[in-house]
Amino acid sequence: MSKDRPPGSSPRSYDAPNPSAVGSCARISDLLDDFLTRGATTATGAATGDPLSSDPAVPSRISLGETPSRISLGEIMDALGDRAFGALLLILSIPNVLPVPGLSTATGVPMILLGAQMALGRHGPWLPRRMLAASFDRQSFLGVIRRAKPWAERVERHLRPRMPALAGPAAERLLGLAVVVLAGILSLPIVFGNQPPAFAIALIALGLMESDGAFVTAGLIAGLLSIAIVAAVLLGLGQAAIAVAQQLIG
Repeated sequence: MSKDRPPGSSPRSYDAPNPSAVGSCARISDLLDDFLTRGATTATGAATGDPLSSDPAVPSRISLGETPSRISLGEIMDALGDRAFGALLLILSIPNVLPVPGLSTATGVPMILLGAQMALGRHGPWLPRRMLAASFDRQSFLGVIRRAKPWAERVERHLRPRMPALAGPAAERLLGLAVVVLAGILSLPIVFGNQPPAFAIALIALGLMESDGAFVTAGLIAGLLSIAIVAAVLLGLGQAAIAVAQQLIG
């Protein structure tokens, strides 16, 4: 069962926690299923004039306003209910692992803030109103989450609670710092520089959600490799720019 810490008192920037919110799913694929169901159901409700799901069996607190073709960060947080950092980091990292053009900065900057909150020991995620209003194309975003579901089903077979010291509350502070660095790299407009740090963040998020220190370790190793890859890319670009400049000058 998911060990992602359910912050029952997790504050939102615009409403109080809903005690009826659904808790953590037993499996990662269940979390993605739940997220997709809420997103699609609410979009359908908005198209028919009802911004919330008309089916009481599918709880949804997403408010679409008048833009059902867009999904905002606020809606994403509401769709995840009372789940904690791990679930939100996973959802935001997936569009960069299975890249959707133009989402690296839009998802990377919120992850920097989430990592900083983890490092400070905050019990639940919070984003400012202006950031919550940032939105993406709904079909593209939900489509990439749908594409990730078969991979999630394969990965979850290997997830289990182990090496708890690497995925516990004390470790989360250090992992928050790692997320800040990796999300910062992810936010940079570097060609081929988004996927490696996003993959590392996804592994860390999976480890946090299932108290699996092995996945956390794998995420940290992947993070170091991604830093090396991005450094190599930047070094190559710098050398190429110097060579071009020398050719123009000489």
